[in-house]
Amino acid sequence: MAEIIRMPKMSDTMEEGTIARWLKKVGDTIKSGDVLAEVETDKATMELESYEEGTLLHIEVKEQQPVKIDGMIAIIGKQGEKIEHILNTSLKTIEIKNTQPPHVKDENNIKASVIKMPKMSDTMVEGTINRWLKKIGDTVKSGDILAEVDTDKATMELEAYDEGILLYTVEPQKSIVINGIIAIIGEKDTDISKLLNNTDHSTLPKTVENR
Repeated sequence: MAEIIRMPKMSDTMEEGTIARWLKKVGDTIKSGDVLAEVETDKATMELESYEEGTLLHIEVKEQQPVKIDGMIAIIGKQGEKIEHILNTSLKTIEIKNTQPPHVKDENNIKASVIKMPKMSDTMVEGTINRWLKKIGDTVKSGDILAEVDTDKATMELEAYDEGILLYTVEPQKSIVINGIIAIIGEKDTDISKLLNNTDHSTLPKTVENR
């Protein structure tokens, strides 16, 4: 079954992205983890990985064309699969509303950013931190790989869009629902207790504790 590839939210302030260049072309075989394109955001140029496998059936967006978050940019499916029904339906313009973006700046002037579990595939409901590649106290730069995340389809790399000190992480091997808090990045010695206390705990695993 064909899957729509949409423009992901790659930074906390990102509203749209621009396809700098496609690294795959229509007809190419795609594997999970392949880099489809380079995307220019408001902060940096990032690699767009595929979470789907199959054949690249359609490219909706040309290079240097901006796309709103969740706008359709491509379709991946089985070779020869008919996709006219997708192109002719309102799926093309549906806006998926995420009430809590993966990276959220705190509203209480706390100099830290809450990192939340991103939606890494259309069918993903939760993810599991396979292992952390950064530890509490490490300096993190935009583009650094924080962790490996097991989704319902593959193990993917979790990239940082914020810079600072890694102040908090959830334990590995815990399943976290989409938008559940997984880490906090900020200035050294920042008091993050208010951030944790103000978090919607319906999105948190019961075993999460502040280290």
